[in-house]
Amino acid sequence: MAICLRQLALLIAALLLHTGVGAASPLTPFTGIEAARSDPGAETPPVSGWRPVMLPDDWSTRWPDFEGVVWYRLSWNQHDAGRPTALMLDYWTLAGAAYLNGSPIARDAHLSEPMSRSWNMPRRWLLSPPLLREGRNVLLIRVSGYAIYQPGLGPVALGDPATIQARYDRTHWLRRVLPTFNLGITIALATFFFAIWLMRRREAAYGWYSLALFAWTAYSLNLVATTPWPFATTDGWSRTTLIALLLFTASYCMFVIRFLERRFPRVEALLGAGFLASLILMVAVPHDQLGPTRLILSGAASALYFGTISLFFVSTWRSPRIDHWMLNITNALTLAAAAHDQLVFAGIWHDNTYYAPITSQILIVCMAIVLAWKFVSAMTRVEQFNDKLSEKVEAAREELAVVLNHQHELRLASSRMAERMRLAHNLHDGMGATLVNNIAALEHGTGDVSRGRFLSMLKELRDELRLVIDTSTGTYPADRPLAEWLAPLRARLTLLCENRNILCRWQLDGLGDHSLSAEQSLDLMRVVQEGVTNALKHSGAHEIDIALLPQGGGLRLTIRDDGHGFDPEEMRDSGIGLQSMASRASRLGGSLDLRSTDEGTMLVFDIAPARPDKS
Repeated sequence: MAICLRQLALLIAALLLHTGVGAASPLTPFTGIEAARSDPGAETPPVSGWRPVMLPDDWSTRWPDFEGVVWYRLSWNQHDAGRPTALMLDYWTLAGAAYLNGSPIARDAHLSEPMSRSWNMPRRWLLSPPLLREGRNVLLIRVSGYAIYQPGLGPVALGDPATIQARYDRTHWLRRVLPTFNLGITIALATFFFAIWLMRRREAAYGWYSLALFAWTAYSLNLVATTPWPFATTDGWSRTTLIALLLFTASYCMFVIRFLERRFPRVEALLGAGFLASLILMVAVPHDQLGPTRLILSGAASALYFGTISLFFVSTWRSPRIDHWMLNITNALTLAAAAHDQLVFAGIWHDNTYYAPITSQILIVCMAIVLAWKFVSAMTRVEQFNDKLSEKVEAAREELAVVLNHQHELRLASSRMAERMRLAHNLHDGMGATLVNNIAALEHGTGDVSRGRFLSMLKELRDELRLVIDTSTGTYPADRPLAEWLAPLRARLTLLCENRNILCRWQLDGLGDHSLSAEQSLDLMRVVQEGVTNALKHSGAHEIDIALLPQGGGLRLTIRDDGHGFDPEEMRDSGIGLQSMASRASRLGGSLDLRSTDEGTMLVFDIAPARPDKS
């Protein structure tokens, strides 16, 4: 009941928003609105043939059999081009592009078959110089469409950005948010009742109701789909949508019959045969006959739906049950919406907004309440047997508690082991790499090590140990920029390379104030350190390039050397270094790619974008 009331509140709010309740500042008037036909492949508007029109416009009322491209030209006088100005259009049908003063401002991906499905997509733009000019401005809109799909252009508004934004929010809520929200509810309910029917095949009403909801989901996709996939033509979408509508009405009729515990063998057989015949007709009918066929079959679907609702009302009007009367009231509401949509579909009512996918959700949710009530009633009888099983349940609960405690102990042990492995990796990649690099520096150095150099080596080891301790205990600053993490490591590694006559190049452009958590920063720094250390130890390289750059919201680390290379498969399990890098890549949610040839080795480490904090 609470869900049904919430749905009703959402519907009322949407209708109020759609009618524009509330004060609004005046819009800038257009001095001219014209339309002209064009060749389908034309990328520029025609020179002649322009006719004044009013918006919203359905060109099939003016050119009944025209299928192709129509250009719309809207002009207005802008007294102050520097004043904030916004532009919005409710829709174009089926696909289109927009140009302001000759400059493109919007274009669908597909202007020819398979055409983009943006017919239910509102758009808005903020206009400013030089796009917006003093004096006369011209907005050209190219629309591709077919006469049978109410082709044309919806309302266009120009004015103050706050006013246009409020209008856009209302339209977007009605055309995009509510249909998407209701689509999610329909899918959830369809899946729920399908699962119930699978577990209780005798409850045929659940199966028919689930099928009706899945069919309605397929029908409602027409309101939210923005790409032509999976169809190659607009007709493919139209045929499938109407088939889904026919399946919905047939399944819903069967649901009502089973819900009322009735049997009408002849009617049911006729219903199945009629659906199959309609399915074959919709698949086989040619394009030039598709329009009249759609009107006939959609009218038949509406008549069947009306008959189903009437059957339910006649069968329950004497019933004292509140749920029956609640369903009758909601049936009346959805029937009114269906009548409106049928008039829009037939082109009698010049509108582009369909209310059935919105109002029908009230009926769907209320029906779900009735079915849930029936299911709960059956479960209540089952619960009477639960008292006899209480002792067994309690014993099972105690046994489960023992198992859970044991599992908890295992998780704690596993967590401790993981922490030890992480500490071992940090010591290996940090202090171990520092020791190896310093040993290599001593081996390749000439003469005795100075007291200052020896002291510097000890300080490096101390800093590495402090870094491991601080990050492990959570005492390291969490907001330290990534560049600051890399600065001392960059200085040390560069010096090591110089001491061994290796050219070391760094590329850290675009990092700015980019930051990660302390643990993530340490993992990234260790990958850099281990990668360069491996190159110094094994590759015999003369040049090493290190690049850390933003990419796709995340980061990409590349370490490249010109050494003699190795076989990554043979080395992958032979040492802790590569295992440590793979472990760190997994913790960072990234991917590690190691490629090596005789001409050198390249390590590529992609770090996924940081997930938003949901706390």
